[in-house]
Amino acid sequence: MKMRLVAVVLGVAVLVACGTSAPAGPAAGIHDHGGPDAFNIALVSSNVIADITVDPARVGAVMVHMEFSPPGGRLQQVTSVSGTLTSVDEAQPVLNVQFEESGINHFHGETEVLVSGSWTLDLTATLADGERVGYTTSIEFER
Repeated sequence: MKMRLVAVVLGVAVLVACGTSAPAGPAAGIHDHGGPDAFNIALVSSNVIADITVDPARVGAVMVHMEFSPPGGRLQQVTSVSGTLTSVDEAQPVLNVQFEESGINHFHGETEVLVSGSWTLDLTATLADGERVGYTTSIEFER
């Protein structure tokens, strides 16, 4: 009887702990990288999840990090990433972001954002089978 009571108490404790944990996602720390001015988002395209961080989302030098994973666990190798940042201010040049591989399915690139405002980040990941997967998001860069 004591063993059954202990098992029930442990089971309830696990349920309570799981039920009160924070939801999964970029804001919950799964991909909440960077400093206080970082921009984080998770996007899905062709069943491949891209966790993206732009740090900082401020005028000046910025680092763009990307980590890729497929839903369901089947590893889909990403072999390369290319990207651009385009300002809504058409007088600003389109910024090319050159990415380097940081590890398996992890890439980073740097660029210099010249003016504050709304910018569009367009990214293309090339998978091992040659498929190209696109991601787009808007980012507000502060001064």
